[in-house]
This record gives sequence, C-alpha cells and structure tokens, in this order.
Amino acid sequence: MKKRKYSLAVFSTYDPDGMVSDATVFYMTALANIAERIIVAVNGNLAKDEDIKIRKITDEIYRRPNTGFDFGAYKDVLEDYLHPGELGHYKELILCNDTCYGPFVPFEDIFAQMQEKNTEFWSMNYVEDMLLPHFQSYFMVFQGKAIQLLLDFLHREVDSSIVNPIQACGYEHGLSEIILSNDIATDYYTSKTGDYHNLDIFRAPDYAIELLEFPLLKKRAFSDELSVNDNCRRALYMVAKMGTYPVSCILKNACRIYHKDFSDALQTRYITQISYFEKNFVSRREVILFCKKHKKVYIYGCGYMSVLFMARFKRYMNEFGGYVISDEYFEGAQKQEIRLYKLSQIDSEAPLIVAMTNKVAIQVADRVAGRENVLLLSVPPQTANNNLG
Repeated sequence: MKKRKYSLAVFSTYDPDGMVSDATVFYMTALANIAERIIVAVNGNLAKDEDIKIRKITDEIYRRPNTGFDFGAYKDVLEDYLHPGELGHYKELILCNDTCYGPFVPFEDIFAQMQEKNTEFWSMNYVEDMLLPHFQSYFMVFQGKAIQLLLDFLHREVDSSIVNPIQACGYEHGLSEIILSNDIATDYYTSKTGDYHNLDIFRAPDYAIELLEFPLLKKRAFSDELSVNDNCRRALYMVAKMGTYPVSCILKNACRIYHKDFSDALQTRYITQISYFEKNFVSRREVILFCKKHKKVYIYGCGYMSVLFMARFKRYMNEFGGYVISDEYFEGAQKQEIRLYKLSQIDSEAPLIVAMTNKVAIQVADRVAGRENVLLLSVPPQTANNNLG
C-alpha cells in the first residue's frame, strides 16, 4: 500500500528521560509508511540530539510541556500549530501515541482491512461495557463528520494545561460518548474477534495478541502497578515468534523505564491467566434517562470512577448538584475546585448516582439504603436491590 494521500498523522510522545527509544522510532517509521504527513508532538523534554532520530522521519516536531498529555497534545497541534483551515486539506486524520510497542502487523495491512468497512471513525480496540463502552484512544482514525466532532470536543472539553493524569483519562470517555451519540459509522480493528473485546490488554497482553489479534502491546503492561510477569513473558515470546518486530526494542525499553529484566522471556511454556476489565451493571441508556429525568443530580464519590462518569454523562444532566462522600471522610478530602458535600447534608430524596468501582460501591451501599432515587453503577442488581430494600 502506498502512502495514504491526504492523510495527516499526529503522533504524541513522552519519555521520562527525554529519550527517543528504538521502539518509538519503529512505531514512527511504520506510521510514515502510510501517512502523507506526520507531526510529532513531544510532551516534556528531549535529551540532547534525540530530535535527530525524529528528523530522520519528519521535520515537523512540536515541543510542548507534559500537560494535558495526549489529548492536550492533539488539541495544541490542531488548534495552534496548524494554520487556520489547513486541516481541511486532509481527508483522514490519525491520532496516536507511544504508549504501545508495535505494530506487529504492518499498518498497511491494518488500514487495508479497515478501508473496506467504509467508516468515519475507527480505533484499534473497543471495550463494550454496559455503562462505559469506549473506543481506546491510543490509535484513532477520523474521516468526514468525525473530524469536526473531534475538533468541537477538543475545543470545548479538553484542557491542555491539566497535570492530573486521572482527569485526563476522562477525555477518552468523553470523546467516546460524543462519537457514540452521533449518527456516524464506526468500527474497530479487533471487531472480528468480538467475543473477547472486554479483555484486559494490560494484565493479559498475551491473550490480547492471541485472542484479539491485537497488533500492539501496551507499555504499562510491564509496570509494577499492572504487570503479570508470566503474561508479559508469554506476550514477548509470541511477538518474537511472529518475526515481524525486533523484541530487543521492548526488552531495552522495559528495562530502562520499568527496571525489569525480561530477557528470559523466549522460553516455550508459561502458565498465564486471562483477565477482563471490570464491568458495570447499569447500562449507559439507564444513566442517560436517570440524568434527564431529574432536575438536579449528585454524584457519590470523587475518585477515578467519578471522573470517567462525569466525562461521559455531565452533558445529559439538567443540573449537577455536586460530589458527595461519606461523613467520616469529609474532613480529609481534597476539596479544590469541586463542590463537595457530606452524605448527611444531602436530602434523602435527592437523586444520587454512586460512581465507584464494585468493591468500594458495595461498602457504601448500606449507607444509601432507604434513600430514594439512588443508582448504583457497579453493583450487581441482586446486591443493589438487597441493600436498597
């Protein structure tokens, strides 16, 4: 496949040491095989002479602070780096970042497959949760109406100066909500293996490659927070077996960034576990109806889950009342820039959505027992009904 004419790629990269790794060079080179034009947005610092590695692929380097993260980089490039009206020259916009190793399948093959689907938007993978279905944002392709939807979203909802990565996680969900709520044709590369689309690509990277035919490997799969070592080793073994990617790129990068030595990975037997993303038990449609039904809605919780929830559903609320937490945690809570209330301050009939992960939500279910208009997002219906009487 030749380079895709009228195709613009914006590639966001960050390295804590300011390095441009061999893995990043491989990714950018693969991207250059398909995109007519590539702009590399460097978040944070670049070490001396590291820009030379990028300039072998493209001269367009946009330097910016590591704020707003990937979506902040996309916004700044499209709004500040490009000239007014310049984006209109392109029929296709690719947004991607260096949070993955790969690709293990040539981008030419991936784009040839997706071109047959005649979509206005597609991503590499999709998580089909009842409440928070979303297109994963490390690789997204926009055409037609989807480009304008993206531009509107970046302008209205993305703050390229934020420094809180949890808040930035909401952008993936906010954009997914915009895409899903508009009448455009969408798809995702791994859709032909739909039985496994809720697979956790971080904790089960080997199964992502095997069952999803996932052509990438998330770097954070090697982090202390997420790593399941044998799953990572088996994933590396599988990549080496494909013979399309230099595994040494991954080994060197994982050792430098995560201080882990996986050089023993090329064995033949591993006992690994399949893992799925945590699921919710209330549908997106139920939440939208709940928000539209009530004049004012409060959110119980002010952590990671509530960030994702608000990124998705604030647009459906008539009025947002504020965040609610249990009385005993109120004094030690972070209250900057948010409306925060004790549960005891909220009227028992006030509409309340418990936006917490399953384990935490179960713990607070008793606290909302007897209240009217409560919606528990991640608690199984049987448990929720028992706790709410």
